[in-house]
Amino acid sequence: MRLPARRWLWALVPLLVVLVGWGWWQAVVAERETRRELLELRVHRQQLEEANRALARQVEALKREREARARAARETLDVAAPDEVLVIVPQPTPTKGAK
Repeated sequence: MRLPARRWLWALVPLLVVLVGWGWWQAVVAERETRRELLELRVHRQQLEEANRALARQVEALKREREARARAARETLDVAAPDEVLVIVPQPTPTKGAK
């Protein structure tokens, strides 16, 4: 028994509605995920910009201030100025059976 074309159309309409609804929902979910990622990237960019500003301030201080250069050299080389005391704390060594 063959169904007329109209009956096929009415049988396919609910399927079409379901497919359109599913596609719309997938788009909504993807847009939410994209917005979340965008927010994370903006926060990360702000953190990087703050770090860059701090580094730029350090560079300017090193260019202008002799004491800043001396301090950076002492910290990098682990040496002390004549009026400073340098304390070196050894790293703890793990013992056998320690958790």
